[in-house]
Parts: sequence; C-alpha cells; structure tokens
Amino acid sequence: MDKFIQFLEKHLGTIECGWSEDDNGEPLPVQIVKYTKGPFSGTKTYSTLGLNKVPLTSSVSGKPIWQELIFVSYFNIGNLNIPGLLAQVSQMALDSKTAFLRGDVIGTYGPIFDDSNLEALYVSIPGYFPDSFDSFKVDDEKTIIMAWVIPITSNEAEFIRQNGWEEYEDKLEELDPDLIDFKRESII
Repeated sequence: MDKFIQFLEKHLGTIECGWSEDDNGEPLPVQIVKYTKGPFSGTKTYSTLGLNKVPLTSSVSGKPIWQELIFVSYFNIGNLNIPGLLAQVSQMALDSKTAFLRGDVIGTYGPIFDDSNLEALYVSIPGYFPDSFDSFKVDDEKTIIMAWVIPITSNEAEFIRQNGWEEYEDKLEELDPDLIDFKRESII
C-alpha cells in the first residue's frame, strides 16, 4: 500500500487529514483523505482510501475492478459534506458489489450543497489530472482505477441518461464549464 500512497501523494500532494468515522463516531466504510493539492492552483483533492481492497464487478464486462474515488473542490470552501458524500458513494459500491464506470450517474437526490443546483454525481476519468493518474498497477493481476466523482445538475443527469455519456462529455469539451464550481449553472 505504501507505493500506492506514494502514487497518490505524487499527484495530489501530501495527505493533509483523513476521516475514518462519521460525526456520530460510527466507522466509515472506507477511509476518506484530503490532500494538499488539486489539479491546479486554488484546488484540493479528496479520495477514498481502501475501497480498492474489495474487487467490484464491472456492470459491462463482469470483470473485477479495483477502484478509488476522487473529488475535487476549491481550497477556500472548506470540507462541506465531501467526506460524507464520498463515504456514502463508497458504501453504495460496496453494497452493490459493482464498480462505478465512466459515464455512470448517481442520483438525483436534491441539492448536494447549500445554495447549489447540483443534485447528482457523474463518474468520469480524472480529466483535470495527467494521464499517469488514471490508474496504478499493483501487480500483474491488480490495477487500481481512479474514478472522478463530479457534481452535476438534474438536467445534466437526465441528458446523460437519454443521450449517453459520450455526448455529455462532448458538450463538456465544447463549453468547458468549471466542474469544480459548485454554484455553476447547468450546461443543458
């Protein structure tokens, strides 16, 4: 695991702090950690740590997938409910024994953050990071996939469900919205 932590810290900066219990002292399904850096200045990154200990099944291929989830925010907004959100999404994966794949939509659940119209989560590759961060090869049989969890609007969630993730990501590329701005407007 030490080499994996080195991989994470190489891309995300030093682990600043972590959570292993919720506000009531109950254990989280996996540890959640916050790093000192994000993909660019003024951002920070959170990740699950330990989700990869359980092989999850691909809903497409049926093959095992080992993954960790990442979440990016601006440095100045505090932690909000990001650790709890990542813990909840991790629990969903563990309960279903199914990996989150690029293009998956989680929710809609109502506003994820106060004063925000982001109500669902979208799973993608960690596009704001270098390609070397997409995965970490543990050995010949296990590669850990990094999955970026991005807050989206209910209109965007519905668009993805109706048109597919490729068309949504084409729109992202065309319009280049700030996916880290939790007060952003819908691109749909």
